[in-house]
Amino acid sequence: MFYVILGMGLLFFGLGFMITENNASSLLSGYNTMSKEEQEKFPLTEYLERFKGFHIRFGILFTVLGVVFYLTNAELLGWHMGITPILAYIYFFYQTKNLSMKVESQKNSFKVGIAVLTGTLVFVIGMFYWSDRPSEVLLDGDVLRISGPYGIDLPLDKIDSLGISESLPEISTRRHGISTGTVAKGKYRGPEGDYLLLIDKPYEKVLWIGRKSADPVLISLNELDEEKLLLELKESLELDAP
Repeated sequence: MFYVILGMGLLFFGLGFMITENNASSLLSGYNTMSKEEQEKFPLTEYLERFKGFHIRFGILFTVLGVVFYLTNAELLGWHMGITPILAYIYFFYQTKNLSMKVESQKNSFKVGIAVLTGTLVFVIGMFYWSDRPSEVLLDGDVLRISGPYGIDLPLDKIDSLGISESLPEISTRRHGISTGTVAKGKYRGPEGDYLLLIDKPYEKVLWIGRKSADPVLISLNELDEEKLLLELKESLELDAP
């Protein structure tokens, strides 16, 4: 995650230098779709000065805050990574509104851009609140029920192996799910196949549940005693841990 913070910060910082008056007609969104007459009316030089200053300051601020949260508060880091860029670009849209409004075609573009950013912000905040819902595990007769985001009802007769580990397998990609500073839930892919992760961070022990003809389930939750659940499942299934 540390290198992701640095990479994103460098990306934002570098954007300030990427677009110039020489390539704006190709690379600058909105400007590259204007007619020649509209481009002549648009105060490109002043806009690019603000564009550059914004991205330099934001790249530095994003990186500094990201490192601070990385070292002190993993939950705030997740919110920072997902929400701060959206808020920053909403601010930038309003900061340059007076320049964009000088071109008639950009008036609607401004409204659409703000609407898209606001909608995205609401969606991301909703996803964070949804992902923060606690997961609960209940051994209910012949079914292991896991509630919360990406919860699952797992029939015991579909389990073919059990185990405890102190680490997760190597993960290459997230196919779909949530990954923040405090949770990793959903379907993830590793070199040896896919996994369903239900992980609260930080974790100490991970319960591995192998399933017949399905992806393994890896569980480590804040309120769960993984070793106790392992013993209960082994007693029900009479399985040996691998």
